[in-house]
Formats: sequence, structure tokens, C-alpha cells
Amino acid sequence: MSSSAIPITSYPRRPTRAEEDADSVDAVRSQIGLRYRTRRLNRRNILYGLLFIASIPVLYFFLFWAPRRDSSVYVITPTVKVQDYPTKLMPQTEEGRLVFIGDIHGCNVEFAQLLEEVQFVPSRDRLILVGDFISKGPDSIAVMEIAMKNNAMCVRGNHENTLLRRYAKKHGQKFDNDLESGDFNPEEEGFIHILADEKKIIKKATQEQLKFIDSCPMILRMPEKIFGEDHGEVSVCHAGLMWNVPTLEDQDSAVLLYIRTLLPPDNSTASPTRDGILWKEVWNDYQETLSPSERRTVIYGHDAKTGLAIKEFSKGLDSRCYKGDYLTAMVVKRNGFGGWEHDLVSVKCQIHDPKLPGYVDGKL
Repeated sequence: MSSSAIPITSYPRRPTRAEEDADSVDAVRSQIGLRYRTRRLNRRNILYGLLFIASIPVLYFFLFWAPRRDSSVYVITPTVKVQDYPTKLMPQTEEGRLVFIGDIHGCNVEFAQLLEEVQFVPSRDRLILVGDFISKGPDSIAVMEIAMKNNAMCVRGNHENTLLRRYAKKHGQKFDNDLESGDFNPEEEGFIHILADEKKIIKKATQEQLKFIDSCPMILRMPEKIFGEDHGEVSVCHAGLMWNVPTLEDQDSAVLLYIRTLLPPDNSTASPTRDGILWKEVWNDYQETLSPSERRTVIYGHDAKTGLAIKEFSKGLDSRCYKGDYLTAMVVKRNGFGGWEHDLVSVKCQIHDPKLPGYVDGKL
């Protein structure tokens, strides 16, 4: 009988208790690691999500708002105190004229009527606005449209200055003075603003219109003595000049925008109220004491209460159009004999002051 090998069945070895414990520990560690990695991944996703949400306003600013702002916000330029009127714009023949117009205050209909009354022709005549052509009245935007269409030049009034200051503040720009429009009221201890609608004008004005306002200097110095050699040089400003300040460059901006009266006893300081003597009285008396070569004649506006006031060395053109009186132009032209002649032309205005009887609301 032959012998054969008995097959031996092999069984897997049962792990020891220590090995089982080690495997359990490894499984737990793996599970914990997975949870940790999952939790870390979740935290990272949340962080990325928060960063994305936070970046949306920034992306919107650079993609949409910033380009629009750059293209629509006018940048205010530094104020020019004294600007020489271009000699090339002076009339060279009897046909051409200089047309100076006092405070229009947004009265667009009367402005258009006055230009028609003087038969203004932009190709031959030159239009100069004596400040405060905006604010209070029915349509300041229309006034600027008419002025720009007729290639007007201008000096800055207190209302134009306030508009520029407010615009600069609204858009985070620097502005070189903080002078406001309004009238000084001692009982209120400062300036009060009466129907000053510069903020409304800012919302409607185009960049070109803002640029036009910004182009107005405080003083325009005329290149010729259009009132005669014995009347000296001619300057245009909104409110007036101090008699005891020898140069135009040294005139105070507040005086150029606001002056009406001087304080006693020596009349050497501008009054913040209407108390005192009118600056033009002192100015004219002082010019009489000077030689013709030292004299200066001023064309101005601003003082509606005094109204049209034409004197030897000062020409006040604010004739209270806003309050229903007149809008006035001083028309200057060569007389054919080497000199100049002057004429005043006025149109009747409607009452645009709501405090007065007969008020006409012409606002658009």
C-alpha cells in the first residue's frame, strides 16, 4: 500500500489582541484625519466664499462706477484772480461792440430778450457777464446755454463760487476758498442762504457748463481804456474793489465777491453788513485824487438794493431783474474818432422773487 501525503489545510492566522488594537487605532486615526481634512476644506471654502462676496463691491467699483465717474465728473481748477481780456477779442471797427450784462440770476427769458434788444451778433460782438448769472431765477441752465452759444466771457460771482465749492466738496475735490453765497445777517451770526439753488443746478449742469463757470476769473482786466484816458484802466469784477489796495492781485477774494459798504471811521475795511458808506462813493472820491495814469474804472454788479448805479469811475449794472425791475446791458463801441462811446440798454423783467406780489414761477 502506497502511502500518500495528507493535505494540510492552511487557515489565516488570527491576529493577536495587540494587532487588533493597533488596527482599530489606525482606523480611528484615518477617520479623524478624514474628518479633519473635510473640516479644513469646508473652512477654506467658506473663507473663499466670504472673500468673493467681499470683492463684489470692489469689482463693481472698478468695472462700472469708476470708469463712469472718471468720464462724468468735472475736475475743478484753481481759481484765477486776475485774467487779461484777450486783445484780439477787442472790437477793431465801429461795427463790433462790447456788451457787459449785470446779474442775470437765472432769468433766461429776459436774457434772451436783452440780447435781441441790443441786436447782438456773436460774430462781431463780445459778451461779458458780470457774475451771478446763475441761481435764484427760473432757469440757470438755459442762461448758460445762451451764454455759451454766444461765446460769452464772465467774471465769477458769489453764486458761481458757491456752486463750484459745493461741487468740489461733493466729489471729494479740493477747493481754494470756502466763501458762500448769501447775505450776512448779524442776528443769525453768519451768512444765510436765500433761494440759492446751486445744488439743483449741479445735478442738471453738463461738464461743459461747469467748465464755463469754472473759467470765470475773479477779475477781468480790459486791455484798453474804454472810458477815456482820464478814467484809467478798466477792470470787471462782481462786487467791487477796495480803494486802498493798490494792485488787483492783492484784492481780497471776499471783497471781490461780496463788498457793498465800508466801515467808519476811515473806510479802510469792508463791512460784513450794509452798515457804513457805499464802497463806490469812497472809490470815486479817491480816484479823483489820483493822476489819470493811476486811475481805474470798475464795471460791477451784485448790489441789487442800490440798483443801476453809473458813476464816473464805477459802473454798477445790477438792476434787480430777479425782483421784477430790469436787466441791463452796457454797450461799448468805437466812435470813429479814436475813442469809445457807451450806451445802456434795458428790458423789463417779470417778478421771480416769491416773496414779492406778482411773483411769476417760471421754473422748469
